[in-house]
Amino acid sequence: MSSDITRALSKIACPCGLVGVKHGEKHDLTTVAWFTQESSDPPQVMVALHPHRYVLELMDAAGEFVLSILAEDQENIAVFCGTHSGRNVDKIKELGIATEPAAVVATPGVKDALANLECKVSGRYQSGDHVIVVGQVVAANVKSNKKPLLYFEHNFIRWGQ
Repeated sequence: MSSDITRALSKIACPCGLVGVKHGEKHDLTTVAWFTQESSDPPQVMVALHPHRYVLELMDAAGEFVLSILAEDQENIAVFCGTHSGRNVDKIKELGIATEPAAVVATPGVKDALANLECKVSGRYQSGDHVIVVGQVVAANVKSNKKPLLYFEHNFIRWGQ
């Protein structure tokens, strides 16, 4: 990819979140910055995941996930969960991330996230070097009025920075 294309794409400001999946005794979280709402009726979100992410294996087995939108003061969680594999480390235990039971799905939400969107997988598509997963939002909760953590120019930034 040309450097102009890379530089231009880095100008897209993205919210940061965690995709969490619990299947059996395994529970993993991975950082995502490529996600958005893609439908209102039914309410659906899409997330882009690298095909080698452990959380994608769990999602394929569980058929569900929770998208937790991170607050601007949760950069340490975003960095750690995006740079460590759930195959090798229990990220929740390592960081002491507080979780809470979900209303509909088996996967817990992140207690201190801005919001948690409980999703049932409704589609999975290979697209370029990522897998696009579409999830129908079956329940949600808003946890905080803080500002979201953003990803811009290959860095995590705080709102208005």
